[in-house]
Amino acid sequence: MALGGLAAATLAGCSSVGPTDNLVARKLTWISYLNGDDLRASCTKGEGTDRYRLVFNADYNKHVRTYDVMGDRSTGGAVVEARVLEAADITRIDLNDPAAVARGPVDRVQLTPRQFAIFVLKLYESGAFNPAPSGMHLPSNGVYWLVNGCRRGNWFFNAYPYPSDRFADVRFDGPLREMDHTGVPFPPLPRPDDAPRTLPTGGRIDSAGPLFEVEVGRDGLVGPTATFGRWLFAGGG
Repeated sequence: MALGGLAAATLAGCSSVGPTDNLVARKLTWISYLNGDDLRASCTKGEGTDRYRLVFNADYNKHVRTYDVMGDRSTGGAVVEARVLEAADITRIDLNDPAAVARGPVDRVQLTPRQFAIFVLKLYESGAFNPAPSGMHLPSNGVYWLVNGCRRGNWFFNAYPYPSDRFADVRFDGPLREMDHTGVPFPPLPRPDDAPRTLPTGGRIDSAGPLFEVEVGRDGLVGPTATFGRWLFAGGG
């Protein structure tokens, strides 16, 4: 349990500065990244640039997808940065870039104004801009969508655990799949009865890595998300 506590503290150790290819920085800022601390800090009226973050967690130690969407005021569209983080597979190691297998593929795509408008509409239809249901617990070994961002100077945060009506009613996954050119398919969903809803008993770490749980409040995660304050990492990509 002490080891598990250390793992959880590490994941919530520092403030996120956004998506990064620096593996150490990513682990140390993961909870802050989930909470959108960097987006929230810059979300002010009149700033003018809408930003969105969507995370698909299908067991943190096996498969995670992240999408950072930044509005482009000059075109009315947006830029999407998609990442896929999977359990390391030694058969995919590139000797010219050994860290790539852990870093995962990254794809960037430009959205037209129409594509961006449809994406935002689907967020609205999914209830993303409504208050999140407080008290929801999301285990790292479970499946869920977590979304947050800054829209017209207003902060929003929401979560969609699987299985649930909220997850089934998600509308933004269609546009995301269309704009995702990473080449990595989404994993199949487990049967509803087999999907983890809580952490396994007996510890906070397994052979694949740390196990942890986050609690959802009305406008973000409950509790400290960056216990040691802001910490920048050089060469973070």
